[in-house]
Amino acid sequence: MTRNLRLWYPPAVRLPRIPRSALLLIYVVALGVWGLLTYDTVGLWRMRQIEAQHFLAEAALGPTATPTLPATGTPLHPTGTSVPTVEVVPTPTAIPAAKLHPKTGKYLAAWLPTSFDANQARTSFEANKDILDEVSPFWYIVNPHNGQITPDIGARDASLVKAAHDADVLVIPTTHNVDDPNPNAILGLLQNTELRTTHIAVLVNETLKYNYDGIDIDYESIAPSGRPAYSAFMQELSDALHAKGKLLTVAVHAKTSDAGGLGGFQDWKLLGQICDRIRIMTYDYSWRGSLTPGPIAPLTWVSQVSDYARSVMPPAKVQIGVPFYAYKWDEGSKEAQSLTWMDVQRLIDSYTPQVFFSESDSSGPIQESTFKYTAGGHLTTVWFASARALEAKLQLVDKQELGGIAIWRLGSEDPANWQVIRKQLSNNPALIQRLVNTYLPDH
Repeated sequence: MTRNLRLWYPPAVRLPRIPRSALLLIYVVALGVWGLLTYDTVGLWRMRQIEAQHFLAEAALGPTATPTLPATGTPLHPTGTSVPTVEVVPTPTAIPAAKLHPKTGKYLAAWLPTSFDANQARTSFEANKDILDEVSPFWYIVNPHNGQITPDIGARDASLVKAAHDADVLVIPTTHNVDDPNPNAILGLLQNTELRTTHIAVLVNETLKYNYDGIDIDYESIAPSGRPAYSAFMQELSDALHAKGKLLTVAVHAKTSDAGGLGGFQDWKLLGQICDRIRIMTYDYSWRGSLTPGPIAPLTWVSQVSDYARSVMPPAKVQIGVPFYAYKWDEGSKEAQSLTWMDVQRLIDSYTPQVFFSESDSSGPIQESTFKYTAGGHLTTVWFASARALEAKLQLVDKQELGGIAIWRLGSEDPANWQVIRKQLSNNPALIQRLVNTYLPDH
């Protein structure tokens, strides 16, 4: 006999209907809370970056000491004598903490000319200031005879300073001696304590008067005998700028050993301790005076230079120089001619050469482009760094955990370079992972 079963269901509960306006309000509030949490997380990460920079700087600093220098005006090294070892021990100074964090996790700096290609350079700056961290207008020429500085065309441009600061870009103008036919003339200034003090005061006062964030020093091709005086100058300038809450950056010659190349006068270990950023000029491997054409910044060489840098200074302070230019060697000419990206494209359009991307040679990776053409019966060879070359260098920066890159220069580059920079720096998964790691145990 079957039996009819009747299932029992509880009566339905009728929930009150929430008005659409209330749901919208709840959504907006939740979105706002999420935004605050995200902002707080980014802020914590930036503070971690600042703390890490302080830790690196403090760890690198040794006991305070005052360098021993000769009397005013006395040459440090008589002609024909060997260079004595004079160590300048860095003096701890306050680093402006609020100016340590980059926008993307890597410092993106660029030199900006205003006495040549000024319009193109400014256009490039305006188009990319949202991602730039530091801009160094090439503004001042040092006078080695009196310690003063001569403003170049376009210097002290208040509109540029304001535009940069409005975009959260640090303004660190460059003072240099690259136009001096006798670069060693600056030795008289550096070795004379009175002139050196005057020069430092001039630089600091200029920084304060025009609201700069610091000074970039680009004193090149000094004899190795000038090392003690150069070190003393950089230490004293570091103390003076940091005392005012300003930054000190420095352009250094690329080298793979302490006394190598043109940079024997620059003590990288010391500079890594007293400067806020070290910009290594990892370009001109093949240069204007090269007898044979070749790559401007082959990746193997750049890697060797950065390997040495990492061994003597905090990697987070290292910026490798990136060339945004090209060279062409005309057969029979005594020196190469520099070209912009636009110049290169005009040559390609005119002569339709076959362009090769040089992956590597027997020494290792190169990652630059080259082509040849014949004009007027003479063979011309061009080497240039494309966006593909830049991509390889940014990968190196990330792999070696360097501080970032310094671009020479704005206004002459392949527009595709900025696409690569934005892709690799802004959307770099390694940076996101490092951010997450700082909040995980034991990181």
